[in-house]
Amino acid sequence: GKLTFAPPPESFDSVLRRPSKESESEDGNLLNLFREAIGRFALGSIAGALGAAAVYPIDLIKTRMQNQRIGPDGSKLYQNSLDCLKKTIRSEGFVGLYRGLMPQLIGVAPEKAIKLTVNDMLRSIFTEYNEFGEKQIHFPLEVFSGGAAGACQVIVTNPLEITKIRLQVQGETDRLLQVAGKEVPPAKSALSIAKELGISGLYKGAGACLIRDVPFSAIYFPAYAWLKTYLQGDAEGGASASNLLLAGAGAGVPAAFLTTPADVIKTRLQVVTREGEVAYTGIRDCTAKILKYEGITAFFKGSGMRVFRSSPQFGITLVSYEMLSRLMPAVDNYSPPTNAPVDAKDFHTAFQARGIQDKVHDIDSMMKNMGVGIIKGVD
Repeated sequence: GKLTFAPPPESFDSVLRRPSKESESEDGNLLNLFREAIGRFALGSIAGALGAAAVYPIDLIKTRMQNQRIGPDGSKLYQNSLDCLKKTIRSEGFVGLYRGLMPQLIGVAPEKAIKLTVNDMLRSIFTEYNEFGEKQIHFPLEVFSGGAAGACQVIVTNPLEITKIRLQVQGETDRLLQVAGKEVPPAKSALSIAKELGISGLYKGAGACLIRDVPFSAIYFPAYAWLKTYLQGDAEGGASASNLLLAGAGAGVPAAFLTTPADVIKTRLQVVTREGEVAYTGIRDCTAKILKYEGITAFFKGSGMRVFRSSPQFGITLVSYEMLSRLMPAVDNYSPPTNAPVDAKDFHTAFQARGIQDKVHDIDSMMKNMGVGIIKGVD
């Protein structure tokens, strides 16, 4: 059937209508507004943490694959990502797949909030009306908005990234020392790593982080906006849940893949160089040495894992926020999560008008149109 979670056009204004002035006079004071803002941020933080935790093992495998060096005899520690997963579980257990998770959870809320706030602010500044009274934004300004948002998030991202990455490869380093019969140093915590690095050290590799995050956001946000509009077509009202999820997943593919080289360079600069490994002094030196000793394909190590991680994380975050918001009726349900690029109109029509179970049936209808049924017995 036709995919739409939006109410009829004539009822859309009533769906998004704010409470009456009478109720606002009672409940719309500053304290209540502050409480709602905190509630929305908390929900967004929890939903973002759930999304990050769900795909975190993929991120750890990605980091270890990117940091892998080829020995003088051509030997490699891992043959592929699946081999890396198997060896990590065998030597460190399932807990080893979550090394460095805490810095990721701490940073996911402020990082996304900064990026989305800057992007939305700049897009609103650059958006204008055409001769037909429709909103439009010129593509270069759309790209600039996304890129500027990515640049601003590095303030939060880099210190947490370098701490997380060093924790992610710590177990691998310990295993290599054990095999070599060398003494294994005591495990370091996120706090001890941060103290050891200091303020300046926490921003090591920030240039590579900028080179990664600016293009990522410059690609992701315009691609997401275009895909959402394309999937919606001529349908009235806001976007459907399936369209939002598909747009988020689709935009993440080129953004994650094309920025993998910068992510590889950032990883190499931020890890602790092991004995016998090539050391790097900066972005240019790292780029030249990787190209010389490992070839151009090394710049795309972990690209599959980056794509596989970014696409489902968006969906998990969005659905988690929708489900959590239903458990907290005191929170203003008109507002979308603070860490997903979804405006209030789309969020409400996609997730508030109908239950989550109903959306599963609509997604199944969409899959059936592609020739694939996911639920038996759905008409």
